[in-house]
Amino acid sequence: MNANASRSLADQRADKLPGLASFEAWMSINRPMLAAMTELNGRFLEQVSRANNEWLGFVNRRFNEDMAASQRFMECKTVQDLFAAYSDFFQRAQQQYQAEFQYFARLNQKLADETTSVIKSHIDEVEAEVDVRH
Repeated sequence: MNANASRSLADQRADKLPGLASFEAWMSINRPMLAAMTELNGRFLEQVSRANNEWLGFVNRRFNEDMAASQRFMECKTVQDLFAAYSDFFQRAQQQYQAEFQYFARLNQKLADETTSVIKSHIDEVEAEVDVRH
């Protein structure tokens, strides 16, 4: 079946099924939005994957540090040694958590910037298409 024959079948169906014609009109109106959403979903999934990898790496690093700290605590001979070990442990943990939260803040800002950029570019496309139609 060639393209012309399949188009004529589609036209016949559109005549018999007015809902199909209105759906096609709806799709043509919303196509830019659907394209934007598809692009946004792809970028969002990339960011989620990146965030998951980073978080799992962070949890793994913290777990290893916690295990090493336990060993250091058991090796302490005096109360002062124990206080020093705990102080070092908490300072390092605080620094690592702060760095991790800053990383996620930057990651979220990047996602927001990309979202804005994608929406803006698709709005520009829609405006250009509307100008051509009118």
